[in-house]
Amino acid sequence: MSNAFAPRGTQLMRSPDGATYTKIGEAIKIDNSGMKADLADVTNMDSPSSFKEYLPTLLDGGEVKIDCNFVNTDAIQNDLMNDFTGQTLLYWRVQLPSARGKFEFQGYITGLDTSLDVPKQATRAVTIKITGPNTWTPNV
Repeated sequence: MSNAFAPRGTQLMRSPDGATYTKIGEAIKIDNSGMKADLADVTNMDSPSSFKEYLPTLLDGGEVKIDCNFVNTDAIQNDLMNDFTGQTLLYWRVQLPSARGKFEFQGYITGLDTSLDVPKQATRAVTIKITGPNTWTPNV
């Protein structure tokens, strides 16, 4: 039997201090992508083969993208523009449902888009650039 789960109930939460988190309302999709390790090419005349040699140097936490229904009465959605224009460093949490775990990180909003398409609902897309580590804690 599979241990896969449906992400219904997952929440993206924002905090100014890392202690008190408030949910961003009506999330549709949350993507965490772009984590990578930088590598320095350390190949030299003494390298034992014709293959390049690499040394890991810095880690990049990537970014988190969220799509949500644009709800003009959601206080946190309304704060996002000020967070963006103020270049505010915030604490963020992606909480999975049923105590499956959480991702926590700090980051800046680097993209804030609104889509108003007549045959669809109004949506907002938020991109958060992670600065520092992206910490995964299972089973909480």
